[in-house]
Parts: sequence; C-alpha cells; structure tokens
Amino acid sequence: MKKYFRIIFLVIIVFAGISYLTLNYFIKNYLPYSAIRPNRITKEQVLKNYEGLLTPASIGLSYSDFNITVEDSIKLIGWFINSQIKPSKGTIFLLHGIGSCKNAMLSTVNMFASEGFNCVCYDSRAQGESGGLNCTFGYYEKKDLSIYIDSVTIKFPNSAPYAVFGHSLGAAIAIQAMAEDKRIVCGISESPFANLRETIHDYFARITFFRISWISDEAMKYSEQIAHFNVDSVQPVLSAKKIFQPTMIIHGSDDINISPKYGKEIFNNLSSIEKIWYPILGANHDNLSYIGGSELNKKIINFFDKYLKE
Repeated sequence: MKKYFRIIFLVIIVFAGISYLTLNYFIKNYLPYSAIRPNRITKEQVLKNYEGLLTPASIGLSYSDFNITVEDSIKLIGWFINSQIKPSKGTIFLLHGIGSCKNAMLSTVNMFASEGFNCVCYDSRAQGESGGLNCTFGYYEKKDLSIYIDSVTIKFPNSAPYAVFGHSLGAAIAIQAMAEDKRIVCGISESPFANLRETIHDYFARITFFRISWISDEAMKYSEQIAHFNVDSVQPVLSAKKIFQPTMIIHGSDDINISPKYGKEIFNNLSSIEKIWYPILGANHDNLSYIGGSELNKKIINFFDKYLKE
C-alpha cells in the first residue's frame, strides 16, 4: 500500500514539474509576443476586406502619399487626403485599431473630406504596411503622432488646426497624444481602453476563461523587455487628467472587447471644460457607425465644426 502511494506521489510530482516547465515556457516564449505583436493584416486581406477602399482615389478623393520615419528609424506609411472644400477647416489625424490598417478609416475619411476637413491616415507601427516589430499601445505611438504633426506642418503648411479621431487602440493613442501635444486642439476617442495592464488581464481572461492575473503579469514583464517600454505608463485614464482640449468619448453599451466602463472612467477624468460622453445603446466594439448611423455622424461633424479652430 505504501509503495502504491509512493508511486502516486511521484506521478504527481512529475506531472507538476512538467506542468510548471510548460507554463513557464508558455509565459516566456508565447504570451509576451501575443500582446505586442498583433497579427499584421496582409495585402491579400486588405484586398478582400476593403475592396473599393484600396486608396483614397478609390472613393474619388484627392491625396498624396505621406510617409515619415520616426525617431527610431521605423517608416510609417500614410496618406494626406485633401478636403473637398477649399479652404479646408483644418486637418484630422485618423488612428485605426489593433491589427487593422489605414484602409479601415477611409469611410470616415470620406465623410470628413466632404465636410471640409483634410485628413491624415497612416498605418501604426508594427501594423499594416508600416515598419516596426512591436506595438506599445501608445508608449511610442503617441510620439509617432507628434512627429506626423511636425511633418505635416512642413509639407502642408496651410493644414492647421489639427484634431485627432481614433478607434480602439487608436482611441487610446489619441488620448495619450492629446495629453502631451497641445497642437491637437480637440479629439474624438471611440472605444478606448483605460489602463493597459487591466486591459491585458481582461484579454487573457477572455481567451482562457479564467482570470489568473499573475500569469499575464509575468508575461508583461517579458513584453516590456522585448519592446523596451513600461506597461504601467500606458494609462489613458491618467492621461485624461492632462487633457484640457474639447474631447468626445464614444463607446458601445454592448462592447465586450473593451468595457464601456473604461470609456466612462476616461471621460470622468478629463480636465476639459467641453467634454461629451456619447454611449451608443446596442453597439459592440466594431459596429458603432452602423448602429449610431446618421445621428452619430452628425454629432461627430458638429463636434469638429465647433471645436477644430485655431
């Protein structure tokens, strides 16, 4: 009988050891990359998903290729799209979500251009056609936006004033950028996350069905080393306290990717006197425009007409 228990004990020890080594390998070699290296959309997927939206010219808009190289030698690929009304009312920078690309923003660009706004659309680092390996959720990306603004003031000298419109990851970048760069006179943020660490905890809980925060915390330590950034410095909810520009936060009530409570937390923290909380009932993370319809579009255009001024 004692021999039997010894065998069971040894089996348990071996199983526990193998499980620990497997989990440790998973934490060090897979999980750190899953967050910072999103699937990059391929040219084939762009052709399939954005048929008719391959370039601004596809929808009858005048544009110029507008690429820049950011301070760490990463080339970002973008477009400067001309307003259909002259003179323009200003320029709006559009920031796409994670794993997406500038093409995803062209329908919104079309609306803005027809209402008198120039637009700048570009693939964020590590995504679309742009260079770079790692997504840092705004840590470097907010600086990329400022460098784009530097460039547009030189290449398109009559393009001011400047605003930002971002969705999801782009929304979080927009909030962080507005806190640091006051040349951005106003902005709209659709479905932003509030705190990167908390968002990654949510993500791992969603894909594993368990909320074991220490695992994702350990993975994030390696993510920080790989991408050379600080996870806890990426907190749009804190950046909001440094935003005094007019800001609108839009969030779907049924968003399971990024809870609307995060958008509301950012809104509550904004130091802006002019701020708008715009929840869309029944909308999820990616169908805000469809559910919000013409009423949402009118609200967005009215916002920029009112606040995008020198």
